[in-house]
Amino acid sequence: MTTGSAKEYQRLPFKVDPFRFAHDAVELDSRLPLTQMKRLSAMLYQPDGTVSISLAFAVDALGISILRGRVQASLDLICQRCLEPVHVDIDAPLALGFARSEAGLEQVSSEFEAIQVEDGQVNLLDLLEDEIMLALPQIPRHEENECQASTMADAPEIIEARPEKRENPFSVLAGLKVDKEN
Repeated sequence: MTTGSAKEYQRLPFKVDPFRFAHDAVELDSRLPLTQMKRLSAMLYQPDGTVSISLAFAVDALGISILRGRVQASLDLICQRCLEPVHVDIDAPLALGFARSEAGLEQVSSEFEAIQVEDGQVNLLDLLEDEIMLALPQIPRHEENECQASTMADAPEIIEARPEKRENPFSVLAGLKVDKEN
């Protein structure tokens, strides 16, 4: 056994039987490269870095298999104002309850998000990726005073002078109509 402050991480199984894991009270601490989460990676400015995962499976007092945990990541998204990278820290708590059938979903306590498990297994990677994507801001952007777009809009040399009155491009057609009526 090693001593020190370095935390040991486990390999994260991607497909798990949440009922068996809950019965065995499995706890997992892991780190995954962002590149393993394909849908999330496509949304990022650059898919560098890792996701820290801490999971604890258990059976609650009602006999429901549950998962509590936390998913943490530092992500660089694209600011929707200036299209430059914006740093976003994600710290998403997990509280999931598993059921084998639709009827079992109703037995899951309201403090848990109910998940129906088909074929006895759940894809843990997809589940965690979904939770991170749900934790992302709907419209990623810098704070207004930090955004490139807001500083560019304030620059006087960029603002164009607008003409006092523009000529209507259809005024010629109005003249044709008047000539036909006469």
